[in-house]
Amino acid sequence: MSRYYYLIIVIITFSTLGCSSAHKPSTIQANSIKVLDSNLTQQFSNEDRLLIFALDSYNRGDFKAATKYYSDLYSQTDNVQYATQAIKSAVVIKDYESIKDLLDKATLQQHDDPTLARYFVAYYIDKKMFTQAKQLTTKLLKDERDSKNLELAGLVYEGLESYPKALGYFEESYRIDKGEYALLKITDLLYLKMDQKSKATRLLETHTKLIGCNQTICTRLMQFYAHAKDSEGVSKVLEKLYIQTQNPAYANRLLQLYNTEKKYNKAITFLKKSQFNDMILLDIYITQKQYQKALKLTEKLYAKTEDPVLLGRAAILEYESSKNKNSKKMLTSVIKKFEQVVEILKDPLYYNYYGYLLIDHEVDIDKGIVFVQKALKIEPDSHFYIDSLAWGFYKKGHCQDALKLLEPIGKMSDEKEIVDHMNKIKKCIEEENK
Repeated sequence: MSRYYYLIIVIITFSTLGCSSAHKPSTIQANSIKVLDSNLTQQFSNEDRLLIFALDSYNRGDFKAATKYYSDLYSQTDNVQYATQAIKSAVVIKDYESIKDLLDKATLQQHDDPTLARYFVAYYIDKKMFTQAKQLTTKLLKDERDSKNLELAGLVYEGLESYPKALGYFEESYRIDKGEYALLKITDLLYLKMDQKSKATRLLETHTKLIGCNQTICTRLMQFYAHAKDSEGVSKVLEKLYIQTQNPAYANRLLQLYNTEKKYNKAITFLKKSQFNDMILLDIYITQKQYQKALKLTEKLYAKTEDPVLLGRAAILEYESSKNKNSKKMLTSVIKKFEQVVEILKDPLYYNYYGYLLIDHEVDIDKGIVFVQKALKIEPDSHFYIDSLAWGFYKKGHCQDALKLLEPIGKMSDEKEIVDHMNKIKKCIEEENK
C-alpha cells in the first residue's frame, strides 16, 4: 500500500457513523463467517440494513465488501460520510480505481468538503500529480490553516523536492500541536535531505525532555545516535524505552551494548535499578569476580526458589569469596551445601568442585577421589577433572600414578594450577628416587 494513503488515516479526521466499531477493524480475517442473519435485517430500512452489512464487513476485515456497501450507501443517500468510509475501506485493499471514482463523484456534489479534498491531495501525491496536489493544498490552507492541512502541504513540497518550503510547513504544523508526525518529518528532512544532522538530533532531544519520549520518537532518536556512533546516547534511550514499556527486547539490547563495550559497572547499575534479570546480574558479578555480592544475591534467590543449582553456586561462591580458605567454619558450611547439591543434581561440575575441595584440604581424600571419578565418568576428557584426580593421587602419596595421569595434558596446558601441580608431582618423584 502506498505510504501516502497510510498518512490519510493519520492526518484526516473521520466523522463517526453512529457506531464507533466502524473505525476499529477486527483481528478476524477477511471472509470469516458472517454473523448477521438476513431474515433479522429485513425489519430495518434499506439504508440501515446496508450500514449494518458495511459495519459487519469492515469489522470482519472484508474490505472489498465494505467498500461496496459504503459505495452503495453513498449512491443512495449522497451522504459524504459514506463516501469517506468507502474510500477508507478501498485504501486498505489498494483499490485505487474505486478511490478515484468515489472522489470524483463525491467532489462533484460536495466540492467544498475538506475531508474529500485531503483525500484528493493524498491521491495526487501518490500518483505524483504534484501540480494538482499543490492547488488543492493552497485552497485548503486558505480555508483553514490547521496542522493537518499544513502537513499535507509539507508532503506536497517534499514531493516537489522543495525541502526548505516543506520544512517550513511541517514546522508550522508542529508549533500548533507538537504533533509526532510533523516532528518526524522535520527531523527526517533535516537529517536526510538538508545535512543538518545535529539540529535534527537536538530537536528530538528537546521534544523528549519537554513532551516525552514514546517508542516512535525514541526509536528515531536512537537511530540518529547509532548513526553518529554515540553509544552513550543509544544506551540512555534504550534504558528509557525499557522503563516506559517494560519490553525485554530493549533491556537485552542495552545489556548487549554494555557487554560489547565492556561497561560492566553500567550493566550492574541498570540491572539493580530495573530488577530486569537477577540471573544476568549474578553472572556479571561472577565474571567480574565480585564474589561477595554474587554470594549475597545467590542466597537471596535461593531463599525464594530453593533451586539446588543456586545452592551449588552459593557453595562455590562462599568458598571463593572467603579470605581464609582454611577456615573450618567456612569449610563446614560449604561441605554441608555440597552434600545436598551432589545428591540432587548429579552434575560433573559440582562432583569435581566438591571432590577437589575434599582432596585439597585433606578433609577426606578418598571421598574426594570418588566424586572426581564420578565427574570423569560423565566428562572423561576434561583436563580439569583429570588434574583433580591426579592431585588426589598425589595427596595419597601415589606420585607415579599422578604423573602418569597428568603428564599427557600437562604438556599441552599452560593453566597455572595444572602447571603447579605438575611441578609438585615431579618434585615428589625426584624425592622418592633419592
